Amino acid sequence: MWPTRRLPEDAKTHETSAFVAVWPSRRILPMTDHDRYPLLTDAGRRMLLRLREHPHAPRYNFPGGERLTADGLAEVRRYAERQRSQRFGWTADIPPAWLADFLAACRRDVPAYRRRPDWSDDLRQIPSIGRDALAAAPWDFVPDGCPVDELIVYSTSGTTGSRLVYPAHPVLPNRYLPLYEAALAAAGVRLDGGPDRVSIVHVCAQVRTITSCSVMSYLGEAGFAKVNLHGDDWRDAGDVARFLDDVRAEVYTGDPFAFAELAALPTRHRPKALLSGATTLLPGLRDELNRRFGCPVIDVYSMNESGPIGFSLGDGFEILPHDLYVEVLDAADRPCPPGERGEVTLTGGLNPYLPLVRYRTGDHAALAFDGPLPRLVGLGGRTPVVFVRGDGRRLNSLDATTALAALPLPFFALHQAADGALTLRTRGDTEVLAKAEAALLGLFGDVRLTVERVPDAVAWGGKRIQYTRDGTP
Repeated sequence: MWPTRRLPEDAKTHETSAFVAVWPSRRILPMTDHDRYPLLTDAGRRMLLRLREHPHAPRYNFPGGERLTADGLAEVRRYAERQRSQRFGWTADIPPAWLADFLAACRRDVPAYRRRPDWSDDLRQIPSIGRDALAAAPWDFVPDGCPVDELIVYSTSGTTGSRLVYPAHPVLPNRYLPLYEAALAAAGVRLDGGPDRVSIVHVCAQVRTITSCSVMSYLGEAGFAKVNLHGDDWRDAGDVARFLDDVRAEVYTGDPFAFAELAALPTRHRPKALLSGATTLLPGLRDELNRRFGCPVIDVYSMNESGPIGFSLGDGFEILPHDLYVEVLDAADRPCPPGERGEVTLTGGLNPYLPLVRYRTGDHAALAFDGPLPRLVGLGGRTPVVFVRGDGRRLNSLDATTALAALPLPFFALHQAADGALTLRTRGDTEVLAKAEAALLGLFGDVRLTVERVPDAVAWGGKRIQYTRDGTP
């Protein structure tokens, strides 16, 4: 996968289902707890043992680990301090102060950018790139001098496009934590951490996914677990609620579908907050989760390539990292005026092995500068689909999102056939489905609408919210 010029001559790779670790050895070596947790103390080891041998634990299928050294932890702490103390932001006309130095470093150190004949010191003159550029040669985006002995390689799921394999460093997942702290602080929540506490449980609701447990050095060796709520990953159906109630995580992270599944479980524990990501969180589900768990529900806009981009407590997405510049571009790479929708485009990013310059996300929104920090408003995911009403008038798919926004739907897919007939696939009880049907008929008028109930996670596939249409309106 990686060109030999970028690896030591004696390097080998140790593949797992989540990453490929580069080893400076002539043979593939098994990873011990010392390899996975270079900073592990006796207190952290006790937390690991508690999560691994918990009587109601899931069947973990991945060993976990953070591979963070003392130098790496110091870098994460410096990043956290910059996030807390550095004033950041920009206006529609004045970019952030760090941008010029960042572009100069990219031009000097990154092979993919160094070879570009269309490079400019003015960011607005640099053509944008997309996912295909990263997928074709991800190693070309690794800056010169980055040590390969600590290299890890992540693979995306491919649910929003082709599978992407990209390089990273152990500081990357740990840099998420200061950003989560910043988003939580905006909601009045603080992570306490410590080796006697489980700080984060990431919940999934998928047919198959990685499940693991770990400790987080940045949070004082607090525990972390990734669990799949799907029953096949547990020894007994009741173990899911028993495990979650016993470990009492400070916060849950997950996606809207997983949180809807979690809300249906007979758990008693009330976390400090829910951090929802991956797909659109509708206001109706946010309100239901808030009532069910009695805590703030924070929507996080994030991508594997960049890390967290922004967070929302209900009114647009405030840009989160201090070192990420967000533009909204039209098709010709021109910045859209404030309030005008275009494609969200990123410069910067958390990953030191993947600096981004005008990277198009495929998501669409507008920028607002009516507060101390820029916000993304009207974030609507992929390019909107144009539907046709019963009277022949065109209708933006964002209007369908608005019509259904108040309902507690964890996902939905709306498809329009060439003859105008609609099919809505979603999950909910009879009352919710009836309200969804009424909302869409009120929007589309005289059309034939079929509502298909998707019973559970096993029956659902693909993106959580998606719009499709046959033919051209």
